[in-house]
Amino acid sequence: MEGVIDANTRDLLTRQQGFDWTVTEFVRVVDARLPPRVFYKHCPELATQGVTTPSRIPVHLQLLGSDPDALAANARQALRLGAISLDLNFGCPAKLVNRHDGGASLMRDPHRLAAAVAAVHQAVGEDIPVTAKIRLGFSHRRLALDCAMAAEAAGARQLVVHARTRDEGYRPPAHWEWIGKIRQRLRIPVVANGDIFTLEDYWKARTLSDCTDVMLGRGALADPLLAPRLKHWQLTGERLPATTWAQRAQVLMEYAAMQRSILPAKVVVSLLKQWMNHMRARDEESAARFKALRRITDLDDFIAGLSADTPESGLPARHTALNARPQAIAAD
Repeated sequence: MEGVIDANTRDLLTRQQGFDWTVTEFVRVVDARLPPRVFYKHCPELATQGVTTPSRIPVHLQLLGSDPDALAANARQALRLGAISLDLNFGCPAKLVNRHDGGASLMRDPHRLAAAVAAVHQAVGEDIPVTAKIRLGFSHRRLALDCAMAAEAAGARQLVVHARTRDEGYRPPAHWEWIGKIRQRLRIPVVANGDIFTLEDYWKARTLSDCTDVMLGRGALADPLLAPRLKHWQLTGERLPATTWAQRAQVLMEYAAMQRSILPAKVVVSLLKQWMNHMRARDEESAARFKALRRITDLDDFIAGLSADTPESGLPARHTALNARPQAIAAD
């Protein structure tokens, strides 16, 4: 997900009703207070009224780190800049992040996790909520409940739980029933996360976890209309048709139009491939397109490959012409 989920992606994915809130990529906190430009880079929505996407969906700022003092200093900085919520990332499974004592590495010690949450909570008081994302553990699940309860006791107001340990990475299956064990013991809201790619996945995750809400990550990139489809089903009980390649391609072309005004063309191609890599695992047409385009490095050629034989999808759009230059937005 790193590199793809930026302000432009949040804008695109929230144009239709579906998401209740979004979260930034993490701001990496080591041992010092970061300057405002770092926060604006990760969360340019801080400069907007209410810290929302253009569709008025709230954006929560995420911090990743393990040093309580440094986290507190950066929490206060974020609060001064207008953050409406702070989320703490204890779920990132990346080896580099974990080697530097961040992300899921704190799942090995509930006391350290609690210290991090408490420091941020005390730094911002009751001005804004502090939430957290965890996994079911690092190499095993024996501390999953202890870590969850520690986060709650330290001041977290909501907990997102990815239904795997760090060592399990993203390998199936997702253990949604374990999230249910956590939810039974906590008083704060618990949100289920992990392997939610379809309506069936959504319903199964909710049923096994007994959670009211779910968080979409990779699933939102694999199917950009998944959240609107879930919301439509919630409101009407009607199952909408599957997302077509034309609709997926329209989102990718919109994304290219937004990014090419602020990033080098080769970087935009790389980001498009990264997004398509999520799509191809769940959609045959996306897989075929990815295979045909994966060696192309020229942005215009890549866009031509996306749009070849692709009719208008009717997807709501703000930037429709690829030669347009929308006002630059500081991106993640």
